[in-house]
Amino acid sequence: MKTVSFLAGLVLAAGTHGLNVLITNDDGFGTANIRAMYHAMSALGHNCYIVASSSNQSGQGSRLIFTNNAKLTSDSEFGIVKSGAPSIGQDPNDDHIWYYNGSPATQVLVALDYVLPKHANFSVPDLVMAGPNYGLNVGPFLYGMSGTLGATQTAIERGIPAIAFAGSYGTQTAYYDIQSSTSAGLQDPATITGRLAATLAQAFIDKSTSTQPNTTTPGRVLPLGYGVSVNIPLISSFKDSSCVNPPFVRARMTGGGAYTSKAVYNSASGLFGSANYADAGTNMCINGDCSLPGEIEVLNSGCKSSVVLFTIDYDAPYGVSSLADPYAALLPDIVQLNNATNLVGGLGANASVQGTTGTSSSTGTATGSKASASTKSGAGRVTLETASSLAAFALGVAVMATLF
Repeated sequence: MKTVSFLAGLVLAAGTHGLNVLITNDDGFGTANIRAMYHAMSALGHNCYIVASSSNQSGQGSRLIFTNNAKLTSDSEFGIVKSGAPSIGQDPNDDHIWYYNGSPATQVLVALDYVLPKHANFSVPDLVMAGPNYGLNVGPFLYGMSGTLGATQTAIERGIPAIAFAGSYGTQTAYYDIQSSTSAGLQDPATITGRLAATLAQAFIDKSTSTQPNTTTPGRVLPLGYGVSVNIPLISSFKDSSCVNPPFVRARMTGGGAYTSKAVYNSASGLFGSANYADAGTNMCINGDCSLPGEIEVLNSGCKSSVVLFTIDYDAPYGVSSLADPYAALLPDIVQLNNATNLVGGLGANASVQGTTGTSSSTGTATGSKASASTKSGAGRVTLETASSLAAFALGVAVMATLF
């Protein structure tokens, strides 16, 4: 039995009600972010499977692309699987990790209709987690273009609760390049991003449990048709601890400079390209809570992660919802108001992000938002140009420590 499954089994044996979780993304099955989130969720006692693309499939939205080749015509991402291998298969080192040569939305269908029924001990997951994407998925334009959100929407349309995660750091790295300790003596940004995603997912799971009377078994994580989109700011742990534990903040997709796109003609080359374009139509607030800040506003206001609750029922206005206040009813307490007096970091007030090797003058203690993202070195203000496509108890924490 592989290590992650064995350790997760220990956590389950200790009394945690683990969920069956499908994890996917649009950046590929071998990236650092998806593996870190997978390990973090497994360490919390959940039965996790990855089914993700064999190579980068960013920007595909909800397109369904099935390969016409039974075998890979080139090496997979980072050379993990070689050309000539089947177009669908397992990671060489982990039988809970699968790749398929297709678009992100297709990964969800292949997982639900082939991989899980045939190769897992469950057919329908309790939760789908997509990402964490390399590059932010902010605003309604990227909601429709992002492959990570396309996979999320596909899961929701199949009746499965789903959460999409994205991060500011845009350079894709392989899972085997995750550092146990950065030059600042802290955990790798991928590790922290994965922990943040798992912590928020666990908070949703715990909230679903608390709404079930006389039981400790988790209920449905989100109602039918609902999903969550999360954007995490640039984690600064490569350099310092200025942004290593961003709090989760309620937001909405529109407003605050959300953008669409426009065509730009290059007279020298005779070709067109695209550029970001802010428009009043994109930034209208029609449904939902118009008092909430937009995602870009949240990310620009400091070291904070934006959390957006959305539905795929495009015709239903907010006021007709069966939930009078879906934010209060569905979001866990860890997701706070942007103007709260004391925002608590997403990993917890005193969570450690200390690396496992090396020394540093930093304490490695995550203290949440310490300064504006626009003023800290490397924090990366979100502009139209730069935005791109544990609830655990002691044993759970101990298991996570062995992984990170």
